[in-house]
Amino acid sequence: MSSWKKLLFTFVLFGLFYESQWKARFIYCYLAAMSLAAVIAVPLWLLDITVRSGREAGIFMTNHSSQSLAFVVATLCCIFLLKESLSLQKKSLLVGVMALFLVNIFFISPSRSGYLALPAAAAFAFFILYKHKKLHYIHGIVAAAMLLVILTSSTLQQRIKLGLEEKTNYQSSESVTSIGIRVIFAQNTLELIQQKPLFGYGTSSFKTVYSAHVAAKYQDWRGAPASDPHNQYLFVWLENGLVGLLIFLAYIYTAIRQGASQQPYGAIAASVLVAVAATSLFNSNFKTFPEGHLLAFFVGCLLARQPKNMAEAECA
Repeated sequence: MSSWKKLLFTFVLFGLFYESQWKARFIYCYLAAMSLAAVIAVPLWLLDITVRSGREAGIFMTNHSSQSLAFVVATLCCIFLLKESLSLQKKSLLVGVMALFLVNIFFISPSRSGYLALPAAAAFAFFILYKHKKLHYIHGIVAAAMLLVILTSSTLQQRIKLGLEEKTNYQSSESVTSIGIRVIFAQNTLELIQQKPLFGYGTSSFKTVYSAHVAAKYQDWRGAPASDPHNQYLFVWLENGLVGLLIFLAYIYTAIRQGASQQPYGAIAASVLVAVAATSLFNSNFKTFPEGHLLAFFVGCLLARQPKNMAEAECA
């Protein structure tokens, strides 16, 4: 249960950030910190400097996935703030830092999660900002931008190529690969879900149930114990059944729906949630320490509503 405690922070923050000025302070403080991080990452990458053992050049946060998602969230903040009534100088500054974030996401970081999260969340953000009448333009712009990035980023090209190779050769691979292990996780988790689809095996049961299942089935790396399938939805379904999965999806849907009606701050929170929901198809980012806390803060701070009695008093 401790891995889910991050969601409890959301409810604490609801009571602290209901005033719009505190939401703005939170956003601008976050953007300032991420701008500094983005500036630091670029020369580290250009000079091929590794500052953390086992990490790629330019990656100095927890790992490339966490760092990429942090910049994805910062980019989403910029998208919504550019729609606000700001001075030309401030908008130019936002465009500049957003360009830095995009360089970090698509050129420096090898995180495939970031490559998925930003297009999905950006498409949602533009839809919120410009509604149905410009939907085909939005799809075209996002598709054109992604095509440009794919053609110009060697980092992204190499990671996609490697992922396709790992997916093709996972059955004959003699060692664990990032994509190969995810395919094995998904196959075996679905096999277990079929046995108890409605109510699952119980909270915290994944490691015990999954490890016993694969140990009896394989004699190589595929039979190694695991505590997570690197898919948040399969994890919830196995442990808490279809009932738990529907409750989990209802939480996501409710938060996104509420956020979409509260611009700009609630909409930022909803977009961040879309980004995390997308990456959670291949990770368990609702539970992981950095991503889970990041999500809790953005949802808790930016979806907080002013108490009804205070709102009525201001109107009076």
